[in-house]
Amino acid sequence: MGNAIMITGASGGIGAAVARAAAAAGDAVLLVDQRAEGIERLAAELRSQGRQALAQVADITDENAVRDTVDAALDAWGRVDGLANCAATMISTPLTETTLADWTRVLTVNATGTFLTCKHVVRALVGQGSGGSIVNLSSISGRVGLPNQPAYCASKGAVRQLSRQIAADYAGHNIRCNVVSPGAVRTDQLRTYLAAQPDPVAAERQLIDSHPLRRIADASEIAALVVFLLGPTSSFITGADVSIDGGYTAV
Repeated sequence: MGNAIMITGASGGIGAAVARAAAAAGDAVLLVDQRAEGIERLAAELRSQGRQALAQVADITDENAVRDTVDAALDAWGRVDGLANCAATMISTPLTETTLADWTRVLTVNATGTFLTCKHVVRALVGQGSGGSIVNLSSISGRVGLPNQPAYCASKGAVRQLSRQIAADYAGHNIRCNVVSPGAVRTDQLRTYLAAQPDPVAAERQLIDSHPLRRIADASEIAALVVFLLGPTSSFITGADVSIDGGYTAV
């Protein structure tokens, strides 16, 4: 067995792609999501390929559930070596039309969920004394202001800063923490966003044109970077925010 990696938001999109890539690299993966069907199906798929995979249904905004999830990894494999935080939610509304409930929901899932999972995985890593790696998914929305994304931009900016703080505080324990900031990625979340636009075809064309590479990324491309940062060949990288955005933030 390679490393034991906990992956949140693993029922689909980037999270599922990270799970497949990590398992293919020989890691044992603990798939975490509120949606049981998606992670159980993926865990079965990976096990059928001879991989080590477990599914844990959990709400990452519930600290007791997060603690139990980390314990599940420790019970199964005796250790946890890494964490990929891929769980996120998004609401696209102008600031003046964003309700307090919407704001709270996005910040709670994206920022508080990241805080809680990092807290309990770091606690386990410190206890083990063997170091480890955390990769938190931010976004270009955490770097630049994008239209109608006040809550999402704020939450992803929080993820960036929390990750830097963890990197600084726990380097002495050989615990690394990095951020991956994707541009547009073909996921269900993107499809939902485009479907809500007045002209989805025009919105997709505009999105493609805003990336100098003139396309939208596949989730597997993001996963490859995440797995690299989780693994030993990135051993001198910590506190970094790595853009994988087709050049979006270069212009």
